[in-house]
This record gives sequence, structure tokens and C-alpha cells, in this order.
Amino acid sequence: MLFINPKINPKSETKLITSFIYTTFPTSIGFLAGYLREKNEDKAQILDENILTITDTLLREEIEKIEGPKIVGISCLTTTAKRTYELAEKIKKIDPEILVVVGGIHPTVVPNECLSKKNVDVVIKGEGEETLSKLYEAIKTKKEYGNLKGISYRQGEEIIHNPPRPLIDMDDLSPFPYDLFEKNIDNYRDFGTIITSRGCPFQCIYCSQRSISGGKYRHLSTEKALQEIGLLVDKYEQKKIWFMEDNLSVNKKRLLELLDGIIERGYNKKTEFIGGLRSDSVDYEILRKMKQANFTMLEFGFESGSDRLLKILDKGQIVQDNVNAILKTHEMGMKASATFIFGIPDETRAERLKTYRLAKKLPLDNIRFNVAIPYPGTRLYNIAKSEGSLKILKDWKNFNVQYYMMGDDIPYVPRGVNKYTLMYDTMKSNLFFYLRPEGIISLLKSPLSGGGVISMPQKWYLSLYAIFNIVRLGSFLGKRFLVISFKALYKNIF
Repeated sequence: MLFINPKINPKSETKLITSFIYTTFPTSIGFLAGYLREKNEDKAQILDENILTITDTLLREEIEKIEGPKIVGISCLTTTAKRTYELAEKIKKIDPEILVVVGGIHPTVVPNECLSKKNVDVVIKGEGEETLSKLYEAIKTKKEYGNLKGISYRQGEEIIHNPPRPLIDMDDLSPFPYDLFEKNIDNYRDFGTIITSRGCPFQCIYCSQRSISGGKYRHLSTEKALQEIGLLVDKYEQKKIWFMEDNLSVNKKRLLELLDGIIERGYNKKTEFIGGLRSDSVDYEILRKMKQANFTMLEFGFESGSDRLLKILDKGQIVQDNVNAILKTHEMGMKASATFIFGIPDETRAERLKTYRLAKKLPLDNIRFNVAIPYPGTRLYNIAKSEGSLKILKDWKNFNVQYYMMGDDIPYVPRGVNKYTLMYDTMKSNLFFYLRPEGIISLLKSPLSGGGVISMPQKWYLSLYAIFNIVRLGSFLGKRFLVISFKALYKNIF
């Protein structure tokens, strides 16, 4: 089977920014390919447009290599939907008999949109390992797959939606197949990526990940998680490992066991670790152990400096929780990273400025301010729609947190808010934070910046090529900021 990870819509994000975005292998495809290889003895092929361009010739060559059932699976996000449908069309032109399957967050929440495209045959909803395995076996043995749980498909002109499949036990997953990506290790600047848990029990209105992983928290056994860490440390010699999961601290007992294992096996002496936590679950016991395990940076979803807005977001925490977690992290000698959201429903400009002033006062090493994106499948999407404030451009091109740096038609502007002022405040907060001496030092020292999204090459300041690209990006952002500043000023005056 051939798996494809399509590129982001180029009208959503400039290449100047993309070149500095955290770059790792497509983890969702990795889990699927590993499971299929173990359960169905499939020889998985993977094309990742983050590291190579998929030409028509390359696509044809890879399709001709498929052994077994002729299936192509495409992983689809809202930002990659356009390219997903383009690739589906190209695949059918090469071989109309190929079964084109799409999965991921976007197809899960808008399966009708996907299946309205004649070149898409099946949508896999939610976590796809078991569903894809059973679909693969049905195609291989020429059996009907119409009753499989977890899929949507067309039957004539009708779209059929089958019941969801129960969430998988993570210990039933195959070990993550790093070997499928190792030939391109030099192209993945952030190969040291691991996922040891899925799901989050909290109800934030902007989170689309729940559509896939559900609200039930599940995790690998400590031993299996440590084996995967050991692989990254010993075989692949990774000096930085990022736990790319919803929330490391949901289960304190499990987290402490994992940290003890890292220390006992000496991984803390060979690599540094980065992870995200909820601030209201942080205490000194956890922080001391994380420091001992060589966690060098912790990430927090701060979102706002207003308790009123955190309540609207349904975060289930207060501003002081976030402040305390950041102060404790700094006290323990670890870097603290935070993300913030501007453009929350019913937000005032005074609350945005209050949030920025608070962020400047705290000992934060890196930060990111985003405009709120009402992704389909979230409660924020429903709120924006009910307000009449939802704006969807062709191919969802404006549904990217970086889009405001390219275009003016952001997907959601709360009632009573001037969109240019909103974009100005967001851009100014990001730029001014990093133009301070502390911000410049952070860019020089930290492996990750921009709230954990920007990944700088090692010792980038010694590379003329990297410096040239940073200057180009700075010029682009400076020009865009001037344009937004003028429009905000004009709208406020007139």
C-alpha cells in the first residue's frame, strides 16, 4: 500500500515560514504503516511532500511498485485538503481501479465533503489502524467492506456513514516504525519525535484533535515507551526528543514512572527532552523529576491572561495556574514555552493587551500568539457559524494559524472586533516579544521557538544560508506588519 502525506496549501502559508516550521515525519502515517506491516504483512511505501515534491512521474512509479491490494491512503488535514483532492485525481488518472482512501481530522469531521469528490472512494474516520487493517484484508480477499465500522463511502449516489470504531488500546499498536523514515533522517530536522499517549479528557472549544483521539486518555505501557525512547537515543543518536502528544501530565503516576525509567536507563545523560503539560497539573514533584530526566523545555497552553476568556474557552483552569506553572518551571532551571490565542469569542482589545503585558513579565523563553482558528469539528466552529462570523475561503486556504501573515480574510473575527486591529495585535505581540534582547537570546539558544512550532537549525547563526533565509523572512514579516498597521490605523480613524 502507498501512503501519502500531502503538502500544505501554498496559499495558506508562505514558504519562507514553512522552512522554519518544526519538521518531522508524518506520525499518523507511521502508526498506520507499522500496524499494516505487522498485521497484514504489507510492504508500506510512503511519500511525504514535506521533504520531496510528488511529480506525476514519481507518483506513477510508486503506484506501479504497490504489492498486494491496489490501495493509496492519503492523510488529510484542513490545510492539506486541496492537495489531497488534487492527488486523488492524479491517482485515478494513472489507474482508475485503485481504491483511494483518505483519513485524518478533516475527513473525520467533514466526510461528506471528501466523498463529494468523485476520486475519493472511502473515508476512514477517527483512529485508523484497525479500520484500515480490516479494509485492506477485505480488498485483498475480495470481500465486501460496506459494514466495516469507522468508514464512510459512496454507494451509487448515496453517501453511507457507518458507526464509529471503538478507540484502540495503545499497547495493541505496533512499535512505531522509525525504520520506514530512517533513509530520510537527514531531511527530518526533528527526527527525535515520539508519541506515547493519545486523548485528552478536557473540553477546550478550539481543539480539533478530540475528533480523532477522543476524550479518553490512553498511553503505552512504561516499558514500551522506554523501548521507543531507547531506539531514538541509541540507534538514531537523537540529541533532542519531543513528546508530541496532547498532555504529558494527565496521569501523574504514569508520568513519574516514565521519568524514573528514563533516569534509570541513563537516557537523560544522552539526550534532552521537551514536552507539553497542563499547568494545573504541575507540581514540584513532577518538575524535579523532569529536571532530573533532562527535560530542558516545557510547553504550556496559556491561551489568555483573562480568567473570563479562559472560561469561554472551557479550559477548566485559571490564569494563576499558568503563571504558577511557568514560575515553578523557571525556578527549577527549565525553559518555559507558552502559546496564546487572540480573537476569542467576546474578547476585548483591552484583554489582548493585558495578555501581552503579562506574557512580557513572565520568564518565558519562547512564545507564540495565534489568531483563533475555528477548525471544523470544534465548538468554536459552531460558535463562529452561529454568530455569522465564519469565513471559509476556497479550499479552506485561510484555515491556518499563519494565514494572517499572508492574507486579510482570517476565518473568524468575533463580533464587535476590527479584524485589522486583531491581526495587528497578534503580529505586533509576536514580533515585539522576539525583538527584545531576551527574545533574541532565546532564538540563539533554544532548539525550538515560537511556542514550539519554529525549529531552528543547529547553530543556524553560523550558516550564511540560514542567516540569508532569516533576513528574507524578516523582510517579508516587516513589510506585512507595515501593511497591517496602516489598515488597522485607517479603519480605526475612518
